[in-house]
Amino acid sequence: MEIPQEGESIYYRFQAAFSRDSYGNLLYCTGPQEARIRQYWHIISVDLCTWNDTLYQSSNGSFTGIILDNLVNPTDAKREFEAFFNRLLLRQANFAIADQADPGPSDLYTELATEKIVSLFDTYLRYQGEDDKWSVSGRVYFTERVHHFTSQGQKLEFCLPAFPCKSTNTDKVTGKDPDYGEQLAIEHLHGFVEAVEAIYSAGAKLWIISDGHVFSDCIGVDDKDVDAYSQKLIKMNREIGFQRGNIDRVGFKSLVDLFELEKYNSPSKIAKITKLDIPSINHYVQTRITVEAELCRRLLMAGCQSQKTALRAKIESQEAGVLALYRGFSRFMLEDLELHPFTRTMSRSKQKKLSSKVAFEMMMRNQAYSNLVELLFPNHIRLSIHAHNNAGPKFGVQLFDPKLVRAVESLLPHSNSMTSRDLLHIPTPWHNCVAKVAGSEVLYVTKAKVVRESLATGEMTGKLAVQDNGTDSDGAVYFALCATGQSRDDFRKREASKREKIPSEPQKNVKSRGCCTS
Repeated sequence: MEIPQEGESIYYRFQAAFSRDSYGNLLYCTGPQEARIRQYWHIISVDLCTWNDTLYQSSNGSFTGIILDNLVNPTDAKREFEAFFNRLLLRQANFAIADQADPGPSDLYTELATEKIVSLFDTYLRYQGEDDKWSVSGRVYFTERVHHFTSQGQKLEFCLPAFPCKSTNTDKVTGKDPDYGEQLAIEHLHGFVEAVEAIYSAGAKLWIISDGHVFSDCIGVDDKDVDAYSQKLIKMNREIGFQRGNIDRVGFKSLVDLFELEKYNSPSKIAKITKLDIPSINHYVQTRITVEAELCRRLLMAGCQSQKTALRAKIESQEAGVLALYRGFSRFMLEDLELHPFTRTMSRSKQKKLSSKVAFEMMMRNQAYSNLVELLFPNHIRLSIHAHNNAGPKFGVQLFDPKLVRAVESLLPHSNSMTSRDLLHIPTPWHNCVAKVAGSEVLYVTKAKVVRESLATGEMTGKLAVQDNGTDSDGAVYFALCATGQSRDDFRKREASKREKIPSEPQKNVKSRGCCTS
């Protein structure tokens, strides 16, 4: 069950985006009213210049446009914001379409390459939950998205909203900076793109669309900490790409990139944007915000948010899917903010009330960000770190190679695998840490508290260490551990019992209790 798809923002009045030639001939069209636009294009094309209220065009070497429903009771301020936002969409939107004059590959090559890529994703990257719809309908949908690129002989383009920032909860992570977990995850994504290159000559590009500034004020992280995390992650990605022979396999974009704020490189220019008709947003957790990040959040919500009243009504009527997601977010935020300086002195009841408010705000932001990604990357293959049912348009991915890494609840023998609770997150490096245990053939991803408790009880000995990656003097942090006494014997038995072939099917360990949107 998705968050209610109702609203008056630009996203909810969006009808179609199109591309045309200089003669007015329709070259490409996408959007909820695509069929209708194609049917009546002979009429629309004649009236292009008279649709100033609902049609925006750009002719920077090509001709693209956006068609919207009429704005109800427009004011000059609203018109000014709409013009700004739609011009931005036209500059930033990536239709992923080739030059019409370029000949495409043969049908046989296209079909073979498409099927191989789909099968590769199925076995290499896809995360499978109990309510998985991949075989029923998702594989067909994913195939169509891949075919959009292979039929044109174009490089595949994936987008993955992920890698926001480290959790502020020190029971989960080792610190603010990217560590060995991020390195393992990025290496796994590079490996997938490399595998695509081996079967499809045009290759692929995987875009990580960082959502750090979307939620940073909700999860108690200062905007500058998000910026620092992102810059270090970009550096880590560049070094991984350099070591693997290609620095262009995985790329990063942030809200600041999507909203082109680098163009407004002075306080006076940014001040002009802030005077547009963009409402302020709620802040429930005390954090240090930057002007740029706050402006991005306001633009996001002004252009793409759904109706708060519709979401509130779904929750109050206890609609199962939405209520489960809301409760899941509330529990997650109660845990994540538990050790934050702003909440540490609060009573448990006040913490719960705060977490509920933050959960509602995060659901609104999450949906708005998903809407923005849909507008800007309409044909990209959309990946997610949430455990979707894989029916499309989003597909859950496992960030860690299951042959090399196990996500576990504890380091004790027979520990359960870490699962995605309430579909909020597949195990990620920004909510966990990495542990290397002497004698183990795999690495472990778990909560930092689990490791510290094992050290405190004497079950393990060890300390934080730095992974030497050959280029970066800073390295990537992880826990280097050694089991002691009986724990060592139990650990060896567990390792021996698990030395069996890793199944080729993706992990299947998620109890489906709701839905999410990123």
